[in-house]
Amino acid sequence: MSAEPWPEELDPETTRAAFKAYDIRGIAGDPLTAAFALRLGRATATYLDCNALAVCRDIRESGPELHAAFVEGLLAGGVDVHDIGIMPTGALYRATLALNVDGGVAITASHNPPEYNGFKFCRGPDAMAGDELQELWSVFEAGEFRDGVGEHIEIDDFLDLYFDAIIDSAGIPERRVRLVIDSGNAVPGPYIEALVRLLGADATCILCEWDNTYPVHPPDPTRPANMELLGEVVVETGAEFGIGIDGDGDRIGMVDEQGRFVDPDRILALFADDVLSRVPDDASDEARTIIYDVKCSLALEQVIENGGGIPHMMRTGHSFQKMALKRSPEVKLAGEMSGHFFFNDRWSGHDDSLYCVARMLELVGRDPAPDDGGPEFSERMATFPTYPSTGEGKVPLTGEREETMTFVADAFSDLPCVTVDGIRARFVGDDWEGWFLCRPSNTEPILVMRAEATTEAGLQTIKDEVERLLGERIDLDRFHNG
Repeated sequence: MSAEPWPEELDPETTRAAFKAYDIRGIAGDPLTAAFALRLGRATATYLDCNALAVCRDIRESGPELHAAFVEGLLAGGVDVHDIGIMPTGALYRATLALNVDGGVAITASHNPPEYNGFKFCRGPDAMAGDELQELWSVFEAGEFRDGVGEHIEIDDFLDLYFDAIIDSAGIPERRVRLVIDSGNAVPGPYIEALVRLLGADATCILCEWDNTYPVHPPDPTRPANMELLGEVVVETGAEFGIGIDGDGDRIGMVDEQGRFVDPDRILALFADDVLSRVPDDASDEARTIIYDVKCSLALEQVIENGGGIPHMMRTGHSFQKMALKRSPEVKLAGEMSGHFFFNDRWSGHDDSLYCVARMLELVGRDPAPDDGGPEFSERMATFPTYPSTGEGKVPLTGEREETMTFVADAFSDLPCVTVDGIRARFVGDDWEGWFLCRPSNTEPILVMRAEATTEAGLQTIKDEVERLLGERIDLDRFHNG
């Protein structure tokens, strides 16, 4: 072990703030410098006390410098680095299973603006989050690091291994599916373009070339504004649907054949209905369970139940869903409103946009094309209920987080509430039901609010009640106006 002094260029407060609930993320240059990355590599080698890690990065301007320094820190801690180069995060997750490593790290800030960068960690194939990242911070801060000499191993053929795994699992679709792909100029672009060709799709690919300034729109496919171009191209080309890929390749969003945005929980409903259709009638409760997060629609719960499944609501966060699948290995699918989907039937329970595209092609490809009498994508979606909702409102959090959430909990104490992540209160009227969600963000000083009801009148009743109970203390303008 050796003691390393705190780097003078790193401000302790901003450095500490980069260690978040799901990953490490911040502005490149402050605090994410080469010194930060080197020290993080040393801390990671010490905290994980491992022999080998897989490492990849995205295409951000700061990526090469942070990658080189982070790898240097791992090597100095005696860790062999299996470097798979520029790859989507989904590929990193696969590498933790396919390579002889003890875990992995992706250097990425996902869909955040170009000036950001970050680090996502896996211990073995499992995501590190929450307390583990705070423990890593403690090692980073203390500066007592393991010494050693690691080997830097460049894995040149990993893309072939990765594609083979996806195709072996999802299979080649039964027919040629016509779709449009929008990768937002982010790292997954060339890879998803190559994969859909291998899968035999008739694909129009837009913004699939790398450009780390993201000149057209941010690579976040769960924001309808970022999917408008995709929708236009789908209509122009007569495609069956369009898929948007996020910045680091672990989330997807969709539009239908008319270019209309499809809410991510409805994509999950489609996947859930398909997965449950192959679960035997005598399967265990765990095998019939579908996991989803607190932001998802009541309609998803109904789709799961109608398919013979058991809905299980849990807290938002991709790391937490992957942990839940590890605790319950028979659960075959999990997902959340952010566009993370975790197949655990023929895949290994990690979120991977390329794999999700392959599964969507397989699902749609079982039916004839719409021109040959098969269903339009919108017709598939129309089989699921659609209920009025507010959308997601981001309300400024003023005052202490814990005190504010105690106030919210007290306000709704007379209603049935789910408290796995903030407060989700259930409302029941004479001819309607619905819910209101208030949860504190893990990354910003905001309250995330959302409401839904089975009727417009029910939704208005919920909004009125939220205003009555919370309005004197919390500014609800952004909740009411989306």
